[in-house]
Amino acid sequence: MLEPLIDAAFEYAFPLYEMARTRHRAVEDLANPRRHQPNTVQHERRLSDHTSRWITAPNNDTLYSNAWLDLSAGPVHIRVETMPAGRYWSLAFLDVCTNHFGIVGERLDGTGPVDLWVLGPKEQESMPGRQEIRAPGNDVWLFIRCLVDGPDDLPRAHAMQERIGITPPATAAYHPRVVPVSSRDPQNFLAVTNELLGRNPPPEAERALLAQWAGIGVRPGVSEAWAELGDDARAAWERRIGLAHDKLRQASASGRREMQGWFASAADMGNFGQNYPLRASVALGGLGALPPMEAMYFVRFHDDVKQLLDGRHRYVLHVPPSGIPSDSFWSFSMYEPTADSQRFFVNNPIRRYSIGNRTGGIVLNPDGSLDIALQHDEPADAHLRANWLPAPAGPFQISLRTYMPRAELREGRAAMPRIVRQER
Repeated sequence: MLEPLIDAAFEYAFPLYEMARTRHRAVEDLANPRRHQPNTVQHERRLSDHTSRWITAPNNDTLYSNAWLDLSAGPVHIRVETMPAGRYWSLAFLDVCTNHFGIVGERLDGTGPVDLWVLGPKEQESMPGRQEIRAPGNDVWLFIRCLVDGPDDLPRAHAMQERIGITPPATAAYHPRVVPVSSRDPQNFLAVTNELLGRNPPPEAERALLAQWAGIGVRPGVSEAWAELGDDARAAWERRIGLAHDKLRQASASGRREMQGWFASAADMGNFGQNYPLRASVALGGLGALPPMEAMYFVRFHDDVKQLLDGRHRYVLHVPPSGIPSDSFWSFSMYEPTADSQRFFVNNPIRRYSIGNRTGGIVLNPDGSLDIALQHDEPADAHLRANWLPAPAGPFQISLRTYMPRAELREGRAAMPRIVRQER
C-alpha cells in the first residue's frame, strides 16, 4: 500500500513547501512589487491589518522584517546596532523545516549591539573571537520582530528596523528555483520538496526515513522525480494529496496542550524534532511561530461552556487582576478562519485588530481585571465599548500572544482568561 507512505511524506514535507512558497513570494514573484534579493532585508513599515495576507495569523504588536539568506556562496554578516531599552526585538533564524536554530534579541541580548556571522553547512572553519550561528542548510529565513505601540509609534519602530543590516557574500549569485504553484499538485509538490532537500541536507537521523519514500518520488536534489514514477505511484499521489490536506486542516491542535480552555503552544513549538504532525499544522496555521521561551501562543475556539465562538453572539473575555505573566507584553488578536484553516484579521469600523496591556484607552475594573467585549456590533455599555475587540458576523477565533512568558505560564500554573457568552 502506497497511501500510508504518501500521507507520511506529505506531512513531513508540507512545511518545506510552505517555506518555499513564502520565499518565492518574497524574492522571485514578479507580481510582488516589493520583492527583494536574497541576503537583503525587507521591512514592513505598516502595522498588519485585515488586508495582510502574506502570512497566516499575523500580529498587530510588532513590525515584521524578513530576509531570505542563501549561504551557498559563503557566510552572511548581520549587524544590529544598539536598540532602545524596554522595547521588544528579536531576530529568529529558521531552517527550511521551520525549526529555529538561533534567536538573538531582547531576551538574550538586552539592547545589543549584536555582530554575528551566519555560516552554512559547507563552512568548516570558525574564526576565533567572532560570534557565529551555524545553519543546518543553505537556505535560512530570518524573521525579525520589532515592537510597535500603535500607529503613533511607527517612527520609533522604523528607527529600530534601520538598526539592522545584512552584508551578503561578495561572490553571491542567485539562480531561479522551482516555482511553488500548488501544494495540491503532486508533481509540483515533489519538485519543490526535492529541490529544498537537495540544498538543505536532512539530518542523519532522518535519512533512513527519507529512503523509505524514494519509491514514491521523495528524492533530495531530483526535481524531475515525478517523470520517473510508475503509474501506480502517480495515481496514489493524485488520490491522496487532497485527503492529506484535509487531514492536516483537522489536526490544527495536534500536539498542543489544553490549558483551561485554551490550546497552548506545545513544548516543542518552533523546534519540532520528530513531531511532524505539529510541525505541519503550525506551517499551515502559524508559520514562523517562536519557541515557548521566546513567545507563547494560545488559541480559543470555544467559550467557557464549549460552544463555538461566533460573532452572532456576544462574549466577555475576562483577564484576571494578575494579568498575563510575561516579561515583555501580551495581546489578544481577533481572527476569522478561512476555508483552508488559515487565519486573518477582521475588517471592522474602529480598525482594532488586537487588544492588550499596551492598548491605549482601555478601562480596567476596580480590582485591576480587564473585561474585553468580543462581538460584531458596537457595545452599548461605555466601559465595554472602550474595550471592544470587533468580531466578524460569523465564526471567529481568539489568539493570545505573550512575549518572554514567565515560568508559571509556560508550565500551565497561571490563571487563564475566561470567555463567557452574554445574554442579549
